[in-house]
Amino acid sequence: MRIDVEIGGRRRQIELERVADGWRATVDGRMLTVDARPAGPGWSLLLGDNSQSPTTDAGPIPNDGRTSHEVFVRESGPGILSVHVGGQRIDVRVLDPRAYRRRGPGHAADGQSGVRHVLAPMPGRVVRLLVKAGDRVTARQGLVVVEAMKMENELRAPSDATVREVRASEGASVEAGAILLVLE
Repeated sequence: MRIDVEIGGRRRQIELERVADGWRATVDGRMLTVDARPAGPGWSLLLGDNSQSPTTDAGPIPNDGRTSHEVFVRESGPGILSVHVGGQRIDVRVLDPRAYRRRGPGHAADGQSGVRHVLAPMPGRVVRLLVKAGDRVTARQGLVVVEAMKMENELRAPSDATVREVRASEGASVEAGAILLVLE
C-alpha cells in the first residue's frame, strides 16, 4: 500500500507492506522495519533501519540499531493528522493520490469542502455501517465501526456532510488506507 503525505511542506512517499511480525515501511526509498503495538491511548513503535543493520559472522545483531517511540495520533481536520512523538507535534497531511495528480503539486484537495474520504486507519474488519448513501451526517457522528487488533474503532464524520457513497460492507476485511465512505 502506498501513502503520500506532506510534512513541513515536503511531500513524502510511504510504502507499507505487512510482514509476519509487523510492517516493512519504505519512506522516500529508505527501508525500515516497524513493530506497532497499542499502548493506552497511543502506540508503541519499535523501528529498525534495514539499510544500517549491524551484522556479525553469525548474522544480524538482534535489537541493535532499533529505536522505540511512544506515538499519539489525533485527527485535527479532514486528512490532517497531529502526530505526537517524544513530546513533539508533527502535522501530517494525507494526500489523495488521485487529487494530487489531477490538480498538480501543491494543490491537493484541502478537505475543507467538496469530496472527502473516510479511510480505514489500519487493516481490520468492518463490524458495522452506521450510515447509508444519501444520509446527512453531523460533525463527530459515528459512520462506521472497524475492528483491528481486537479493538473496535468508531470512525466519525470530520464535519457536517452528506454520505455520497458507501464502499465498505459489513464483515469485509479492509487494508489500512482503504476508502470506506465518500462524503461531500
